[in-house]
Amino acid sequence: MSTAYEPRTIAFGAEIIHPPLQQLDVRQVQTIHNELYQRPELAYQNFQVAQDGVHLTNPGMAPGQVSAALVTPDRIALREEFRNITIEDFATRVVNVASTIYQRLGVQQSIAQVFWARSLISPNHVTDSRELVAHRMLAHGSDALAGFGRPIAQTALSLSFAPDAQGKPAVDVRIAPWLQEPRSLWIEVIGKYTRPVPTEEVTGLGASLYSTYSFLTGPVLNFVNRYDRAE
Repeated sequence: MSTAYEPRTIAFGAEIIHPPLQQLDVRQVQTIHNELYQRPELAYQNFQVAQDGVHLTNPGMAPGQVSAALVTPDRIALREEFRNITIEDFATRVVNVASTIYQRLGVQQSIAQVFWARSLISPNHVTDSRELVAHRMLAHGSDALAGFGRPIAQTALSLSFAPDAQGKPAVDVRIAPWLQEPRSLWIEVIGKYTRPVPTEEVTGLGASLYSTYSFLTGPVLNFVNRYDRAE
């Protein structure tokens, strides 16, 4: 982990994908909702059936807050945004919610998993993150964009890394100024895993989440630090 910054993680997400069920048993999902409600660290207050699946949610206590799980015939999608939770909290939720749903619905395995984390950092030597991205990370700085003949509203860096022979997953990275507060830099890392995970091993999904987050706190922050220098 890079020691140059203290990332303020603002969101975690996960999609646990499985072979499609012929039909989603809404009554069984209602039972699962009631079961999760007995555990405060896993509970969702609201249950709603919609065209895209069953939504389990907690009310937001501030603008932008999200705490939700979507259950569909082929996946479980979980999101926690602006709720001041730790990666340990989210790992606990992912592992236990997925394990409970798979056991109750009779899902045999997950065939793919996607995890993402979003964090904010404060650069050490740049007071405006737009300068860091547009003038330092971009070759030739903003002059390279002059040919478009239009003022630039935002510059972002997007990177995609392919999986390798050692089993490391595909990873997408996006680095951009945080327009709500230009002093901060916004970073998103998405890890894409394609290995089958049997239901009895779903408890190991936390390792993939931690691996994704470690890519953010390690290689990505080290990359940012290369350009965040006093001039």
